[in-house]
Amino acid sequence: MPRAASTSDPRRALALLALLALAGCTPPTERVEQLLVFGSTAEVRLRGGDPAAVQAALAEVSAELNARHRQWHAWEPSDVTRINQAFAEGESAQAPESVLDLVRRAQPLSIATDGLFDPAIGGLVEAWGFHTSVYPILTPVPDEATLAQWREHRPRITGVRIQGQQLTADNPRIQLDFAAMAEGVAASEVVATLQRHGIEDALVNLGGDVTAMVGGGSRPWRVALRDPFGGVLGTVDLDDGESLFSSGNYNKFRYSAAGARQAHILDPRTGHPARGSASAVVLHPDPLLADVAASALFVAGPSGFQAMARRLGLGCALLLTDENEILVTVAMKARVTLARDPVPLGPPLDLGPDCARPSAG
Repeated sequence: MPRAASTSDPRRALALLALLALAGCTPPTERVEQLLVFGSTAEVRLRGGDPAAVQAALAEVSAELNARHRQWHAWEPSDVTRINQAFAEGESAQAPESVLDLVRRAQPLSIATDGLFDPAIGGLVEAWGFHTSVYPILTPVPDEATLAQWREHRPRITGVRIQGQQLTADNPRIQLDFAAMAEGVAASEVVATLQRHGIEDALVNLGGDVTAMVGGGSRPWRVALRDPFGGVLGTVDLDDGESLFSSGNYNKFRYSAAGARQAHILDPRTGHPARGSASAVVLHPDPLLADVAASALFVAGPSGFQAMARRLGLGCALLLTDENEILVTVAMKARVTLARDPVPLGPPLDLGPDCARPSAG
């Protein structure tokens, strides 16, 4: 049986992705492209395909992802940092179409998650020290007075207005940070590029979150869920058009004064790192929704998991708490082969078959 790649652990996941074909299947010749995007390692792995088409596709993907890096990065010089500077000064800013598109997509998703997903909180992310590629973070945490003031004047993505190519913010505290959706949007773009070049069999891995392309007659890609308590939590076989996205406290984190691990995923309601969750995982045909939903479920925590999953129409999701308890939907339980048995927080939740494999033909 092949080893599996652990999602949400970029470098370790990418090192393991070489052995993702199902047992009993000799994989075709593979080619891999790796690069650093959005502060994480990205990889596109292809099975078979015309060598010339593969080379052209990978060159275009690399150029596209590098362009998005220059446009979307939250703290390195980019279009987003330029726009944020203008917002902080009470001014409007011209934005490239890709950033306008992120705002358009983010606003209804923020409303759908009741604000638990909100890419306007980049200033809060920076205050907690998470605008860095070096972990764990050792800088001081923001004091309670600062957080109370932030909550009183909480910025929201719905306060950003689009006027032609210009963005205007109704609150100078709005600082854009699209980390919770950028990889989902980019995954769709990468898949579209590969398809234009006739590529049918590929695994797109952006920072450990994956989207699968499976050509006719090929086997699914096998990926693994990283266990926030160490090792691999389980494996999932991904078919064509399926995405597996996760949010967790294991990769980007800092420690509280008491020594507790605090994830980079912040709760916009409190201004603090989200509490109660260790990992949230979503399997869905839409990588953007999977990306956003994983973050929203992590923030919702065990008490809000079922309501948020229903609110977003998710059939396939799970949440592992920081007490090693698991909440899982019926459909997700059918897709994940667990390597161990966390303590169940009740029976599996029947929220529908949204993550069912596409029917043949």
